[in-house]
Amino acid sequence: MFSSTGFLRAGDSVGSWSSFRDGGASRASSPLPTRWSASEGIAWQKELEGYGQSAPVIHAGKVIVTSVIGPNCQQIAVDCLDLATGQVAWSYRRASSNEHPSNYMNARAAPTPIVDDAGVYAFFETGDFVALDWEGEMIWHRDETETSGKFDNSHGIGASPASDATSLYLLIEHGGPSSLSAINKTDGSVRWSIERDSTKSWASPVIATVDGRSQVIVSSGGTVTGYDTVDGSEGWQLDGVEGNSVPSPVVDGERLIVAARLPEFSSDGQVRANCAVELSRLKDGKPEVLWRAEKAISEYASPVVCGEFVYFLNKANVLHCIDIATGEIVYRKRLSLACWATPIVAGDLVYFFAKSGETKVVRAGPTYEEVAVNALWDVSNPPAPLHYRESQGGHGGHGGGGASGAHAKEGVPTEESPASGHGGEGPKQAPGGGMVARMMAGDANGDSVLEGEEVPEMFRAMIGRIDTDGDGRIDADELEAMAKSFAERRKDSAASARDPIVYGVAAADGRIAIRTGTRLYIVAHDH
Repeated sequence: MFSSTGFLRAGDSVGSWSSFRDGGASRASSPLPTRWSASEGIAWQKELEGYGQSAPVIHAGKVIVTSVIGPNCQQIAVDCLDLATGQVAWSYRRASSNEHPSNYMNARAAPTPIVDDAGVYAFFETGDFVALDWEGEMIWHRDETETSGKFDNSHGIGASPASDATSLYLLIEHGGPSSLSAINKTDGSVRWSIERDSTKSWASPVIATVDGRSQVIVSSGGTVTGYDTVDGSEGWQLDGVEGNSVPSPVVDGERLIVAARLPEFSSDGQVRANCAVELSRLKDGKPEVLWRAEKAISEYASPVVCGEFVYFLNKANVLHCIDIATGEIVYRKRLSLACWATPIVAGDLVYFFAKSGETKVVRAGPTYEEVAVNALWDVSNPPAPLHYRESQGGHGGHGGGGASGAHAKEGVPTEESPASGHGGEGPKQAPGGGMVARMMAGDANGDSVLEGEEVPEMFRAMIGRIDTDGDGRIDADELEAMAKSFAERRKDSAASARDPIVYGVAAADGRIAIRTGTRLYIVAHDH
């Protein structure tokens, strides 16, 4: 299942941002630049060979980025660059264990890698999990699909691993065998693995101390669960957390901030899953819920804590500032920026990174105070990818389709794949076709009505929102209404998911690393 070629070597650590959201707090340890533009403040930028949606990570003066290369993600890539100069220290390439079309409907190098003194650990939605030393040499490799099966997820796998000193904690949730596993950092062997429900989730686990014991906490599939890092035993579980499939929780001392987005076919008033729980107070196997945010909702970006406040950003780009002690809304402010990357906290400042390359710097406090607005490029004329060309097949998000003939030679523009990088949208589907088809797969008696066990497990949580007449059955009219609603929500998804898009950020040594699908930017004080 995995191959090993040696042992990881330790090195010296300086500034570090070691993982997705740097372990979950997304907090910089030193002051960061507050002002930059396309013409000043950018230390360097570099176009990448492939495409990636992971965040960069930083360790000992090096920045690491992962990508996939080729119209069908034929290669996985890990690049190590000097944080100060942008010079490439080394590059690692490997044939993907499982190819899939590289397009806006599929995850492309979405999980963020992990770094420590010993090396780099990178997981990909192709199933590949690889450990490298600081010379770029492979230590071990695993293909996770050998135990989980080929990943069955609408948009691919996106959860990033968590880690402690000895183990990597990998969450795989999809339509097939799902699990949370502890993997030995040194040799890639599995220390323990527990089964998880086969739900589809992209939220990432976090590490926290609960009652003096280290736990890995998973928030997804409507529950939040704490597992002992030693043996994987379940310590507690909180139910009724609907919509927690994308944003990840935040550990703030003995509090856990749980994030959830608006579930399909819901209204704001139906969501109370964004909440704070006290990890040190367990009663009947459940932590105490301190408060629930009645109106604050997350989307792609996870919330952050800065001082006495928690910040949630919803799909409508409305920022909610919440009192961390009471859960009361301190203020609401429309940022007019769509953010997929989780914000960064530095001192009393919160940095909101928009998809469009703009960044708003806001001072934490009881009133909204905007410190600066910055842009990486001219937003009216965004830079097109230099090398990347999107696959024209497989836009249903369920794999298959392959690349079109337009990609016989990657990187060469054609009529079907223009130089702007904004090629065609691929095969058309009926409104909501993919979701409806998967729901109707459970129609055992073929009467076009779903009831009881006919409803696939992954859709049962939303039945109350689809079953508008309340008869406990999903009929043709309700399916049609669901399909139209689904299509309306996603009618601009192709255009809104074209690069350049800011996907992830990291910060260390007074520098900010900002990653789009194909380019890495470093913002610094002295430039």
